[in-house]
Amino acid sequence: MYGSIAGNLAGTAYYLYFQLIGMTFVFLQFRREKPLSKLLLGSVVGSLLLTWLPIPFAFFCGFTPLAHMLAMAAALAIPAAAAWLYRLRQPFLDSLHGFLASLKVHLPFGMLLILFLAFWCYLLHTHTILSGSDNAMYTGQSTYGDMNMHLGFITSLAKQGHFPPDYSIMPGVKLSYPFLSDSISASLYVLGASLRLAYILPMIFAMGQIVTAAYLFANTIMRSRDRASGSSGKFLVLLLFFCNGGLGFSYFLDWSKEGGYRFSDIFTGFYTTPTNLTGHNIRWVNVVADMFLPQRATLFGYAVLLPALWLLYRAVFQNRREYYPLAGMLVAALPMIHTHSFLIAGVVSAAWLLLWLVRRNPSRKLSARARSWQERFLRHGWALLLLIFTLLMCLLQYMDQRQLLTGNGLMLICILPFAMLTLWGICLLFSHVRQHGWKCLLVCWGAYLTCILLFALPQLLFWTFGQVAEGGFVRGHFNWANQGDPYPWFYLKNIGVALLPILGGFCACGKKRAPLFFPALLLWWLSELVVFTPNTYDNNKLLYGAYFLLCLGAADYCAALYERQKKFPGYGIFAALFFFLVSFSGILTLGREAVSRYQLYSPEQVALAEYVENHTEADAVFLTDTRHNNEIASLAGRNVVCGADTFLYFHGLDTSRRKTDLALMYNAPLEHMDLFDKYRVTYVVVSDFERRSYSIDTNAFHSHFKEVLSIGDITLYQVNVP
Repeated sequence: MYGSIAGNLAGTAYYLYFQLIGMTFVFLQFRREKPLSKLLLGSVVGSLLLTWLPIPFAFFCGFTPLAHMLAMAAALAIPAAAAWLYRLRQPFLDSLHGFLASLKVHLPFGMLLILFLAFWCYLLHTHTILSGSDNAMYTGQSTYGDMNMHLGFITSLAKQGHFPPDYSIMPGVKLSYPFLSDSISASLYVLGASLRLAYILPMIFAMGQIVTAAYLFANTIMRSRDRASGSSGKFLVLLLFFCNGGLGFSYFLDWSKEGGYRFSDIFTGFYTTPTNLTGHNIRWVNVVADMFLPQRATLFGYAVLLPALWLLYRAVFQNRREYYPLAGMLVAALPMIHTHSFLIAGVVSAAWLLLWLVRRNPSRKLSARARSWQERFLRHGWALLLLIFTLLMCLLQYMDQRQLLTGNGLMLICILPFAMLTLWGICLLFSHVRQHGWKCLLVCWGAYLTCILLFALPQLLFWTFGQVAEGGFVRGHFNWANQGDPYPWFYLKNIGVALLPILGGFCACGKKRAPLFFPALLLWWLSELVVFTPNTYDNNKLLYGAYFLLCLGAADYCAALYERQKKFPGYGIFAALFFFLVSFSGILTLGREAVSRYQLYSPEQVALAEYVENHTEADAVFLTDTRHNNEIASLAGRNVVCGADTFLYFHGLDTSRRKTDLALMYNAPLEHMDLFDKYRVTYVVVSDFERRSYSIDTNAFHSHFKEVLSIGDITLYQVNVP
């Protein structure tokens, strides 16, 4: 759990080795690319190589150091092949002086990135099982729940070495959750790094990849703007996305003692923040504090998703065909890293393919009057589309409140627009083939889709589809998290002032911003009518993908306004007020997260985990209660009969039978020894957690089980094996 100096050095060197391999491959493959783009793509490729290369070997020799050594050897073949295939006469890397000079263009962003990552590292330091003076382990507000599950995946994969892995909190059930967001840390842990270092190091790089990809995507969108407006637009994207927050701060401006919140409650209460105030239906959480920090799958998914979309955008709309294969490989890696990100990439790819076909299939020659009407429609049709969308949502909410809609009905309503767009796309496809043949289509989209089918489909068949079918994941549900507010008002108070430039950009969309707003609208439509996990709130993972595209379009719209209105006397004051209002709730939430501190594991729990890790078999099964902060599963990496429903239920798993058996084994162990044999239980934990949950037959455990450890209120028994 604590690792060693040699283990930490080995784990860090292993991670940096794959970063170097990724950088070398990208610098060889994409020689014309700008330095910052090479650094981003190289880092992302390196992280994916570290994540994926040990997996094929793990099927044969387990998730062991041997599999990782073989992965290191295999990784060398990738830059070697790139060097041989794409060798040129000139050196693959420009002089150091020229390289650094090119990076000077992005110096303001570099300084901002360093400051942001410093704050991110502080959050990771204070939130990741930080040991206190009392030997307890502490965490922050947002990571108090989910981090326990991720720690369990990391430690069980590394300690037990079985592959493909089972749930350590429900042994015997294949782990179909996107666990590759945790296997990247398990790879460092299995090489001897401490659990803290293994958990934190990949998250630092992942956040750097997300921020850099967002910046470069914005830079691509706003390249045609003048220097001042383009720079402000790029940084506005970062502000809108990473400091997102609506009007929740207004609920803390009432200092009266009756019924309202005080401003200090933001920094002292548990989830009383301006972006997560469920009592007032504030559900649009800050993406950094409540998505990327606690939800590793979302963090690592977006770290691949945003660079993939950026590459695909350049390939489709800037005719950079060389990016199709790499974009396809990035998307293909997503299903077992973050399935929601894979779904986002699928919807965006389909929308962009449709727009690509539209541009490649110009309509027949029209009269001047007809062309005029067509231009008007392209200019103002988006506003009409947005109005229709809003009215439809209001109508559906009215019908849903009166129970006139069923889940199947909502799914049918959701599918209809996609079916119509699919038919239109098929017609455009045939038209394109008749006019241009198959060659261009196969070289571009054929390469992209082939990569996805070859590498993503096996993941979906082996892991995802089975659990989705058994757990009843996909079903109709309206308006994901709204708890009764009128549809437009719910998003106005949740997204806040940022909604104004989003709506303005949508109404002034045109051809340039269509690749941003069109897929965002499709994602929003899908997210409002269909849910993809038992937890309906999880649809925000799709909505934030749409929101990122909307932030790009809104920032470009604001940059266009700036070019026209920058000489207006009061524009600076208005801009400052706008920046304040769009970020105030998000900044307050981040501030709350920075000062939060909660005990996650008591000193006795930590001591028990150390003993279990050092003195029990790696595949031993422990009988505990179903607490979420289970030190046996999370810290020691051992199996427990049944974990917390807060994890398992939302993965589509039924725990009712196991929970019933848990009570029987604790309440009357001697009468139910067959259950101990059924679940292969070798150790039993009795602590205050179990005493509060069950009527434990203490005498039976004392007389018929072997007591191997007693620490404070915790007693560990070994089951007597006949």
